Amino acid sequence: MQTWEMNAQQPTRLPESTITSRGQTTLPKEVREALDLKAGDKVRYLIYDGEVRIAAVQPIERLFGILKYDGPPATLEDMDRAIAEGACRRVLGDDWSPEGPKDVDRMVAEASGRR
Repeated sequence: MQTWEMNAQQPTRLPESTITSRGQTTLPKEVREALDLKAGDKVRYLIYDGEVRIAAVQPIERLFGILKYDGPPATLEDMDRAIAEGACRRVLGDDWSPEGPKDVDRMVAEASGRR
């Protein structure tokens, strides 16, 4: 493995791997550890201006439990209302506040062209 002197914003180690005749390679241990990759994980290749970056694809299962909520479970109606309120705020501005439940329904209908 080669080590190069670079500025603080650039990598200081440049791990290498060999491409097989089938176009395959093994990610060096250092890269797997840096991206916290395990067998079966997926990576995404970002190609830009002659350079390639590798990013770990995070499966949705890894996100389970990262957000904590101690309140009661939200109903589908609660979720629909939150989506409608968010849409109203997006169209009408962050200062918008519903006067009541019917106000959200009215504003959503107006925003979508229905009355």
